[in-house]
Amino acid sequence: MAETVEGVAGAGAPSPGAGPGDTGAAYPRSGDRPASAESAGAASAPAESACVESSLPRGAVVGPFSGPRAAWGEHLERAAALYGDVNWELYDDRGEAETARQIAEAVVAEGRHTLVIGHFNSAGARAALPVYRSGGLPVLLPLATTPDLLADCGGTVLRWCPDDRAQAADLLAAVGTAGHTRIAVTHDGTAYGEGLARLVRDAGQPAAAGLPAGPVVSDGSGPATGALPGAGPLATGFRTSAGAPDIVSAPGADAAALTALVVCGTHGGAARVGREWREAGFEGELYFTDDCAVDEFSGLLGDANRGARVARMRGGPEAHVMAAFAAATAALTENPERTGRILLAAVRAHADRAFTALGEPVEGSVGWDVVPVPVPSRTSPSPGGGGHRGRAYDVIVVGAGVVGAATAAVLARQGARVALVAPMDGRRDHATAWSGGLVRAFEADPYLRGLALRSHQLAWGPVALVPGPYGFVPTGSLVLCGETDLDQAEKGVAELNGAGVPAELLEPGVVRERFPGLAVDGVSAAVWEPEGGYADPPRTARVYRDRALAHGARLLPARVRELVAPPGADRVRVLLEPGGPVEALAVVLAAGSGTGAIAGHRLSGSDAGRTKSIRYGFFHHPDTAGLPTVVDMVTGVWGRPQVTGEAAGGYMAGRPVDEWDVPAGGEDTLTDEQVAYIRQGAATRWPWLADPATRFLGGRQGVDLYTPHSLPHLGRERPDSRIVPATGWSGAGFKTAPAAAELAAAEALDVLSTS
Repeated sequence: MAETVEGVAGAGAPSPGAGPGDTGAAYPRSGDRPASAESAGAASAPAESACVESSLPRGAVVGPFSGPRAAWGEHLERAAALYGDVNWELYDDRGEAETARQIAEAVVAEGRHTLVIGHFNSAGARAALPVYRSGGLPVLLPLATTPDLLADCGGTVLRWCPDDRAQAADLLAAVGTAGHTRIAVTHDGTAYGEGLARLVRDAGQPAAAGLPAGPVVSDGSGPATGALPGAGPLATGFRTSAGAPDIVSAPGADAAALTALVVCGTHGGAARVGREWREAGFEGELYFTDDCAVDEFSGLLGDANRGARVARMRGGPEAHVMAAFAAATAALTENPERTGRILLAAVRAHADRAFTALGEPVEGSVGWDVVPVPVPSRTSPSPGGGGHRGRAYDVIVVGAGVVGAATAAVLARQGARVALVAPMDGRRDHATAWSGGLVRAFEADPYLRGLALRSHQLAWGPVALVPGPYGFVPTGSLVLCGETDLDQAEKGVAELNGAGVPAELLEPGVVRERFPGLAVDGVSAAVWEPEGGYADPPRTARVYRDRALAHGARLLPARVRELVAPPGADRVRVLLEPGGPVEALAVVLAAGSGTGAIAGHRLSGSDAGRTKSIRYGFFHHPDTAGLPTVVDMVTGVWGRPQVTGEAAGGYMAGRPVDEWDVPAGGEDTLTDEQVAYIRQGAATRWPWLADPATRFLGGRQGVDLYTPHSLPHLGRERPDSRIVPATGWSGAGFKTAPAAAELAAAEALDVLSTS
């Protein structure tokens, strides 16, 4: 097909953005595809709005917006929404150190942000901070509490919160002030919890030889059952400073003699440990470290919260987050040109607290309180239950090519909590990256013509293109038709003109006269659209992604291995690599040529269709002057001028290749044999390609997904399905992406409305 070069159904990798515009246009029906997008509402920001968004200072916010630490990410989400004078883009590291490092590398490589707020967890911050420092990107840490985290940052980081060494001392002091003299310290079995337990131990002084044994430091392996386990590195004898309780190892200590237990760890694990100790008969007071200072903790702890207390940053954690955002916003809006250390100095000037030269808050400006765990509300999760609502997204969009990015933008603008899932490893294995970007409103197939015409109204027409965010070049478009194509050509021209899109049907002689560099052998007529042309596909995807992020979508860097959605399930479980599972009420599958490799949906494997190579080159010859964008339905070739870029002044020519079932991906090189193949076949339409003087300027090759019926998978298979495919355009995906996104978003919103 001539459309090979146009394929773009987004397939995981970093090119994304936002959504089409007003809705209400009807589409021709094709099978079970939706007829309209009315439920999507006014879906997209106009081009002028996109320019306003892009003119704002841009900052990255990195935190756990899904997964077991998502309750902490909500602080960052609320602050980003409140301080809207900066275009804050949210990246979901799910509290995972490796994901955090990948995000840092991608943020630095993109070079679009002036500073970073986050990461929440210290392990992720430790992995990411060297990357940011090497890229000269300042970082604000409002919640990362590990001691000495800034030691190697060279003054490029500001920490807004107290550290865990101070937390351990303040927590231990509060336990002593409450009158406890015999306590135990345990943890939830995580490295994070064990580290905190060590700090609590180290808040005391080493025991002198011959001191009597006191209570136990547990290794986190289980609850109190008479004699507590004292094995492990924490079971080292020591005595705390004067006036504080004794915490000395004693494997034979009687649990009944303990009056307080300090539990260190994540809020989910710490709640489990607290319940286990209560169930084992422990009657003393429970003390928890700061990860438990979130709203959902009381519900997770359940009845075990009787008399429980928790360490909390003085003023509450959200106050520190808001203070960081306030200072960053003031500095960025005061002078958006500031970067690096100059910007960080401006943040210091606007901060509500002072910092040391290293970037730590000065002593006494921040601290820890130990407060009662609040009584669980009726909306809190049940003990050991499914967790916080923030762990699940409304919609996860799989694939960040133009279709996925545009869908995410529509959904985010509608207020849905959206994650755009795509790898951020620099690979360009989505078809958008290699698309030729041909744009027109005419399609021979009525269903695709409806999508193309609607997309013209949403994104490609003159009104929508002002001031041209997609890199659109109006070259005019010719579709060359054979005898069997004339019926649809005539209908299409009538439909386009009826919708206000100029189009006419030209006879071959007229085509030859207007465009001398084009041969018309075998052509019966041609559809001419003066408003057609081509756009920049990666740039278009980025524009859509930027719009999505500007409206609150989160970017989640990963590949999707499997979708788990048993019949009757109220969520879809998305298994990521790297990382663990994340949940959503609905999933839009816009993974393009990667669709079949994702398990657990109706298009898994060969049912998705077949991947096929696309290939085209750029050539220079005087006879290309004045040629428009061309799609030839007779021979299958396609082409367009190249006005800007490395091959500027050349003409792109592509020829279909019979290479199927190829892996997703692409590259920007062609072999001599591949170039010769294009020249030989495409010279039928462009005779100058056979001229030895025609210079080859470069080429590209990518992969598209072709369906058995040559029409996209767009829409749910069943009304009760939570998975919305938006993939398999057989090459026509780029120009129809805005309308496809509108429809896919409408389907996903329909899922939400019935959840």
